[in-house]
Amino acid sequence: MGFYMMKKVLSVFCLLSVLPASAPAAAEQLPLWELAFGAGVLTAPHYRGSDESSTYPHPFVFPVYRGKRVKSDESGIRGILLAGEKARLIFSIDGGLPVRDDDSAREGMPKLGAVGQIGPMLRIKLWERPQNHQTLILDLPVRAAFAVNSGIEHIGYTAFPKIVYRRRFELFDSKWKMGLTAGLLWADEEYHDYYYQVDPQYATPARPAYDASAGFNGSRLISTFYHRDEKKFLSFYALYDNVSGAAFEDSPLVTASDGLTAGFVVSWFLAKSRQRVEVDDWEWK
Repeated sequence: MGFYMMKKVLSVFCLLSVLPASAPAAAEQLPLWELAFGAGVLTAPHYRGSDESSTYPHPFVFPVYRGKRVKSDESGIRGILLAGEKARLIFSIDGGLPVRDDDSAREGMPKLGAVGQIGPMLRIKLWERPQNHQTLILDLPVRAAFAVNSGIEHIGYTAFPKIVYRRRFELFDSKWKMGLTAGLLWADEEYHDYYYQVDPQYATPARPAYDASAGFNGSRLISTFYHRDEKKFLSFYALYDNVSGAAFEDSPLVTASDGLTAGFVVSWFLAKSRQRVEVDDWEWK
């Protein structure tokens, strides 16, 4: 990440520090489970390093579960393996969209399916300010990646150490939750080959054969904003990727050094349990 981008990140942190914080509140209690139906729109590059992007409207059914060890909510699907006051070991899940078969750089090459990633993540609380709901977290995930094509294929391993800043604030008399993430990515050769290798049979004068190597995968910034009440849930999401200096940077399939993913979701709760459970502070779950 260049000096200019670091200046922008620091500017954003300074701006967020002056947002009006939500008033301190007692531990939040929410339904054990909820079922939400909604729709959203996502605009994203075809893959990291692609100069082409597409927009995906997506209706969905969103199950929410707040068990003691297994959770599914706006922070994703995860399992709490070990929990302490300052550190947690979490079984986490991540994923990526399939690569469209009409991408110009990959013309004539096989279609790439969606990718799912699963593995452990160590979460460490670095700093907190409970009186105005601010937390700084270090996340250290290591995951195995699997591609879904005609079957499920293991395609390597990834790591994404990151710093996460979370806080609550009030906007137009509504309570919002915000997250800002900055991190670096690494992956092994098999994972890089899946996206950036060009086998000899697919080489052309404009797209020479290429064999990717393991190593640095680029940098990433993520911002998220959430609002929920008893009836609905809103989410806004933006992700900036930069592959400058990545191990695969000289692949002919890399046609852009950076890219932006953005989207939003609106959903309504159709059903919920009568049983309510005390949930972890959002800044730390």
